[in-house]
Amino acid sequence: MRILVVHHGSLPDVGSPTTGGAIRAAQHVTALGAAGHDVTALSRGQDVPGGFTGPAHLRSLARRCRPDWVLCVAPEEAAALAGVAPLVVDLYAPRLLEAAWEGQQEDEARRALLAVDAADEVLFSNPRQRWFWLGVLGLTGWDLSREVGRVVPLAISATAGRPRPKRPRVILGGHPWPWQDGTEVLTRAVRHLKGRAELVSYGLPAIDGVTAHGLVPLGQWRAACAGATVALDRYAPHAERELALSFRQLDYLSAGLPMITDPWTPLADGVRSHRAGWVDETLEDALDAALTDDRRAGAATLAATFSPEAAAAVLATLAPAFRNRTWSALRWSRQAAAAKLRSEADALLREAAEAEVRQKRDEVDVLVGQLRALTSAVESLASSQADMAGFRRETVQVLGTRLAGQTGEAEALRRELAITRADLEKKELELAQVHTERDRLGGVLRRLKG
Repeated sequence: MRILVVHHGSLPDVGSPTTGGAIRAAQHVTALGAAGHDVTALSRGQDVPGGFTGPAHLRSLARRCRPDWVLCVAPEEAAALAGVAPLVVDLYAPRLLEAAWEGQQEDEARRALLAVDAADEVLFSNPRQRWFWLGVLGLTGWDLSREVGRVVPLAISATAGRPRPKRPRVILGGHPWPWQDGTEVLTRAVRHLKGRAELVSYGLPAIDGVTAHGLVPLGQWRAACAGATVALDRYAPHAERELALSFRQLDYLSAGLPMITDPWTPLADGVRSHRAGWVDETLEDALDAALTDDRRAGAATLAATFSPEAAAAVLATLAPAFRNRTWSALRWSRQAAAAKLRSEADALLREAAEAEVRQKRDEVDVLVGQLRALTSAVESLASSQADMAGFRRETVQVLGTRLAGQTGEAEALRRELAITRADLEKKELELAQVHTERDRLGGVLRRLKG
C-alpha cells in the first residue's frame, strides 16, 4: 500500500540533534517499509527542502501522493489532511499538558480537537496516554463504547554498552522543555555526592558542580549515555511527567544504562520489575546505591520490551477506513459560534436601532422644544392681535363717537352757514335797494340844484 507519513523535523541521523516527533516518524517509516509498504515521508519546508509551507500546500502535496492512507505524526497538521485518504493521527505526546507551560493551552486545545475530529484512527505511545486522550475523543463523536485507538509503543534498538567508567558518572539530559525542571534535583545531587561522581548534563541550564553541554548530535548523545554509570531522570512533579514516556528514557535503556526515575512515571513499574534502576528510594539513597550496584543487565532486559518489532507488529495490523461521523462537539461549537455571531450581530443591530431611536428621540425633543417656542410665540402674537383688535375696537368706537359729534356739529354749521348765506343775500338785496334809492335821491338832488 502507498502510505504517506507527515511529520515535523528532519528524520534523525546520528550526526545531528533531533526531536522526539522526528524519531517517532522515522520508526514508523522503518516499520512500514519493512512490512512491504511504499512509504513517503513529508515534513515542513522549514525542516527539509521541498517540504510543505502551510495547510493548503500540505493538502495539495498529500493529494498528489495518492496514498491509500495517511499517518500524521504532527497532530496540528491533521485538519489539513482530512478527507485526502483514511487518516491515522499519532497522539504520542500529551501536548495539551505541555502547552500549559508554554502559554499556548488555548491554541493547543483547538488544535487537539481539530486533530481528533479529522482522524479516522488514532495511535498512542503508552496506555496512560490513551486514558488521557479518551475524553478528548469523546468530545468529537468517537464511539467510546468500543475499543478506541491503538497503542504503538516507542521503539528502541539496544546498543552495546561500554564498561562502567572508573570514576562514576551521572548523566541527565534532553531538550530544555519548559515543563522539565531538573534544577533542584541536580543541586541536591551535587550537594550529596560532594565530588564522589562526575555529574554531566546535556541540553539543560548550567549549574555549579555540573559539566553542562548543549544539545548535541544524536550519536554523541547516545555515546555519552553508554559511557555513564547511571541516568538521573527525576524532575519537579507534575501531570505531564505522569503521562509521558520520553525518548530520552529509551535512549538510556538502549545504552544499557540504569536510571533513577520518579515513581509516578509510566516507566516506573518496568524499572522496578526488571531491576533496571531505582524508583522508590530517596534521591540520596538512590545515588549511593547506583555508585556500587550495577544494574545494567536489568536495563538491557527492560530495553528489549521496547523492540522495533513490537511497534511494527501493531502497525502491521492497521487497516484504517473513513470513520462514520454522526455528531461532534466540535461541530456543536461551530454551530454555537455561528449562533453567537448571529446573536452578536443581532445585538449590534439592536444597539444601532436603539441608538437611532435615542437620536430620533433627541431630535423629537428638540423639535418639541422648537414647537413649544413657536406655540408660545403664536400665543403671544395671538394675544397681541387680540390686544390690537381691542385697541382698534376702542379706537373705532372713540373715532365713531367723535365722528358722530363732528358730523352733528358740521350739520349745525351747515345750517348756520345756510342761514348766514340767506341773511347775506337778504342784506345784499337790501344793499342793492339802498344803492338804487341812493342813486334816485342823488338824481333828485341834482335836479333841485339845477
